[in-house]
Amino acid sequence: MWKKILALFIGVVVGYWLIDDFNPDVLRGKRVVVTGSSTGIGEQIAYHYARLGASVLVTARREAALKQVVQRCKELGPKDGRYFYKTADMANMSATKLVIQEAVRRLGGVDILVLNHILPIPLGMFDGSPQNLSLTDAVLDVNFKAYVHLTSHALPHLVAANGSLVVVSSLAGKIGQPFTTTYSATKFALDGFFGSLRQEFRLKGCDVSITMCVIGLVGTESALRGLRDFGQHYLLEMLPAETPSDTALAIVRGGALRRREIYHPYLSIRLMTLLRDWAPEMVESMNRYLYTLPN
Repeated sequence: MWKKILALFIGVVVGYWLIDDFNPDVLRGKRVVVTGSSTGIGEQIAYHYARLGASVLVTARREAALKQVVQRCKELGPKDGRYFYKTADMANMSATKLVIQEAVRRLGGVDILVLNHILPIPLGMFDGSPQNLSLTDAVLDVNFKAYVHLTSHALPHLVAANGSLVVVSSLAGKIGQPFTTTYSATKFALDGFFGSLRQEFRLKGCDVSITMCVIGLVGTESALRGLRDFGQHYLLEMLPAETPSDTALAIVRGGALRRREIYHPYLSIRLMTLLRDWAPEMVESMNRYLYTLPN
C-alpha cells in the first residue's frame, strides 16, 4: 500500500514540475502592495514584480531602506514603471489603513496585496514569564492582527479588480516548531483566518484569490543570524537554506497563478505537511532531532 502512495506522490510532484503555465505577461501593469519589503524576502518580491512590469508600493518601518528598494525597482522595471513607498509600523493598526489609502492614491487601486511582514523575535523557550506574555501580545498584533486589518482595508479594491491576496506563511504555520511558539501560533492563525475567508469568497461568488505560501528555511541574514545566536548549528548543517530571490519568485508565481497554496522548497515542505497528518509523532521526532536544546 505504501508503495502505491509513494508512487502517487512522486507522480504528483513530477507533474507539478513539468506543467509550467506561468505567463509573466499577466503581471504587467498590475498594482501591487508588498508589506515587510525593506529587506529579505519582501525586498526580493518587490524586485520580481518590478522586473515583470507591475507597479509596486512597498512598505516597512525604515524609510532609508524603502527608498533604496524603490530606486532598485526603477532600475529593474520598465521606464514607465511606477514605484512608491509608504513607511508604516504594523504594530499600529491605524497605519494599515494609511498604507492602503496611499496605494490607491498612488496606483489607482490594488490588484495584488502581498502580506509578508513579521515582528522579528529571538528564538527561545516559552516559560510563561511576563516577558513571554508581553512578547506574545506584540507578535499577535504585527504578525496576525495587522494582516487582518490590511485585508479589510484592501478588500473593496481587490473585489473591484478581481484581485489576489498572497499571504507569506511558513512550515511553522502547519507544524509547530521548537523555540517559536508565538511565531508559530500567528502562522497557524493566518492559515485559519484566510482558509475561512477563502470559503466565504467562494460562497458569495467573490473572485478574489487567496494564496497561502508555506515556506521553509530561507537564507535571509536575520534568519541565519537568529539560528546561529541560539546555537542551532546542527540544523543549519542539515537543512540547506533557500535563497530569498528564489523564494520570492516562487511566491510571485504562485500568486499570479492564483494557487490555493504553494510550498517552497516543494518536495520537502509538501512531504512534511502530508506526514503531519499521517505520522505526526514521527514529524515531531524529526523536529526534535534537528534542534538543539540551548544551555
